[in-house]
Amino acid sequence: MSGHSKWSTIKRKKGALDAKRGQIFTKLAKTITVCAREGGGDPDSNFSLRLAIDKAKAVNMPADNIDRAIKRGTGDLDGGIVMERAVYGGYGPGGAAIIVDVFTDNKNRSVSEIRKIFEDHGGNLAEADSVLWQFKDKGCIYVKCATLQKAEKFGEDDKEIPVDKDEVMMKLMDLEGIEDVSEDADNDTPGGIKICDVYTSAKDLYKVRTSIANLEFIIDSAEIVRIPDNKQALSVTDLEKLQTLIDALEEHDDVESVWTNVSD
Repeated sequence: MSGHSKWSTIKRKKGALDAKRGQIFTKLAKTITVCAREGGGDPDSNFSLRLAIDKAKAVNMPADNIDRAIKRGTGDLDGGIVMERAVYGGYGPGGAAIIVDVFTDNKNRSVSEIRKIFEDHGGNLAEADSVLWQFKDKGCIYVKCATLQKAEKFGEDDKEIPVDKDEVMMKLMDLEGIEDVSEDADNDTPGGIKICDVYTSAKDLYKVRTSIANLEFIIDSAEIVRIPDNKQALSVTDLEKLQTLIDALEEHDDVESVWTNVSD
């Protein structure tokens, strides 16, 4: 399995996250609230909540914001607003299939606004099931080729110690439940540490994440991703139009992630 399309998701775009921190915090708070509402407020027993909290911590979302979002989901904090999941499907320029994951307090408003974004950018909203069948849900864990050296060992800050990429990939492939490991060439860390994308079935994500943590490699993040069964090539012109559509969707406050079937 190859890595998912670079057009497909809002995750881990560090520069964009820094530039739009307030909007990102709002989106993450919605995710945390819904996960807590659906599975309870304990991340040790609610893996979806654990993943959402990990994402929030990765972009330095304040602990108070995380705690408030959990309490809204569990009903321990009065908010008066009930957040829900919604999934929309559509087609963009060149016939590209698009899935949009949304957390909203008003599905009627969201679907109307998402439809308009599609129409304004040369696409059209369709029945979600007519697009969803083209994708499979997979677990994806982003693993740094590094281990963490604790501060007490050398009297400074914690340090990430690089590990040879090939060594990391060999150890990862030996773990039960892993379907594929690939180097993420587009996402080396600022220190030059390589990132590996580890794919699992969606149901094995928690188990494999735990196994990787036991190897003491650093987990950058983990999530459920939507992988297209067949990828579609687009012309340069349609790719540019598609990117404009995806950018507009990602700007919407209710949109959590966007996925396409477009090849890299």
